[in-house]
Amino acid sequence: MLRFKNFNLGKIKNMKYLIYLALLVIVPSALAKDTQILIGGEFGQNKSEWDDHTGEWEATFGLRAGVETDESRIYISYNYSEIEDLIFDDTTYKSHALVMNFDAKTKKHYGFLRVFAGINIGAIYSEWDLNNPLTEDQDDINLLYGAQAGLIIDVVDNIYIETGFKYSLTDAKKDEINPANIMNYYGALNFKF
Repeated sequence: MLRFKNFNLGKIKNMKYLIYLALLVIVPSALAKDTQILIGGEFGQNKSEWDDHTGEWEATFGLRAGVETDESRIYISYNYSEIEDLIFDDTTYKSHALVMNFDAKTKKHYGFLRVFAGINIGAIYSEWDLNNPLTEDQDDINLLYGAQAGLIIDVVDNIYIETGFKYSLTDAKKDEINPANIMNYYGALNFKF
């Protein structure tokens, strides 16, 4: 059950501007010549760090959609992760991240291999389920931004896989619900048409 004790409406308004910015970038790009639609899924391992403790590597998965050319891609991704027993037994931390990503890609090497590097900006929604009847669950939303890099391997003309590393920071203040930074190793399967 979601509880909104620490919910800040001002942060939602800031996210609205992020969505407008994403649309301003993606819509003109989608109309450009030689642009293809990108849809995919990703899976990997997240490690979240707060000021006073660090989580373990935990599974994460997500979806992505956007546009790309031979030289670059712009896409929006959604990622979910859950950490059980993080600080105390029966304590569960869940995070949802909605992020706009921009990657620059190199030319193909050996006919199938590319390198990419890019930046990301978005929002992370964190929820702590404390499983304690005397304490309310807590949740919060913060700005998330960072960079990523990795390898793209073409499988066939319209399908490719990738592996990469993302490092993201948040604007969470000390002792907040959201982590200060997140590291993520991931793999993805992408379709373009």
